Amino acid sequence: MLGFAAYCISKDKKLYRAMKNILGFYPGNIFLYRLAFMHRSASRVNGSLRSNNERLEYLGDSVISTAVAHYLFKRYPNKDEGFLTEMRSKMVSRATLNKVAAKMGLHELLHIDSKSGGYKSVDGNALEALMGAVFLDKGYRFTEKIIFRRLIAIHIDMDEIEKRDWNYKSKLIDWGQKERCKIHFQVLGTLNQKGKRLYKVAAMVNEESWGEGIDQSIKAAEQIASENAYKKRVIPYIEKQSKKGYRVPLADAETVQPADGPAPETRQAQVPDPIVSVPEPAPVHDAAPANTISASLFAPEVPEQKAE
Repeated sequence: MLGFAAYCISKDKKLYRAMKNILGFYPGNIFLYRLAFMHRSASRVNGSLRSNNERLEYLGDSVISTAVAHYLFKRYPNKDEGFLTEMRSKMVSRATLNKVAAKMGLHELLHIDSKSGGYKSVDGNALEALMGAVFLDKGYRFTEKIIFRRLIAIHIDMDEIEKRDWNYKSKLIDWGQKERCKIHFQVLGTLNQKGKRLYKVAAMVNEESWGEGIDQSIKAAEQIASENAYKKRVIPYIEKQSKKGYRVPLADAETVQPADGPAPETRQAQVPDPIVSVPEPAPVHDAAPANTISASLFAPEVPEQKAE
């Protein structure tokens, strides 16, 4: 095997063994996996070039999302689009990916500059970068099987995910973490209505009010503000990115204020077509049962690639 042969002569035996234990195979291009665990705080600088795992993180995010969508489509043949979308949001959320990465022991492999302070979601980001590395090293179908067998089957409790409360405040915060947007809630004031005190709260995204809510408690008002922000601003943004086929960072969008005064619209900056595109998931064969995951997706082990 090429992977095992490379392991025998490599100086990165620790990383090779870790990938074999965690993912079930020896890497082909060990450089990709080394890069996947290099946090931006520990970037290697070569002139104007900075090497870290952020590009792999971007790629792995798309790969995981596609694989999870395929998995849910086959697992729940009778569920509608809304249910599938919500389940995917739960499974690829920052909280879920951070927990999975911690269970896999990825934090021990990370290279972080401790002097730069603490960072949020570094474990989940490393998991995305790792899946991006696997995709470039082994291809999409191989990576999809890894996600099915080594991530979902072992580390994700689907019953717990299905029962988990997923409110609009959680959705908004998770989206903000993913897009690297600063999100907080600001109490704008209080109102008196028939002897009852009501709180007016704004959902602030990058110091801009995206939605407001009024209720008898601050928490309830935050939920209403989050729902308004998510439906009016986040969902249209996600739909635009989905139509483009790639994600434009929110910071790259130009904000345009309409003349009549409603919430500002965003005009996306032009971005070149991505170099790497994720192939569509494998079709569901007619021979497979309609209400079960294909048995081939959950074989006990991922076969190592043979040398050509």
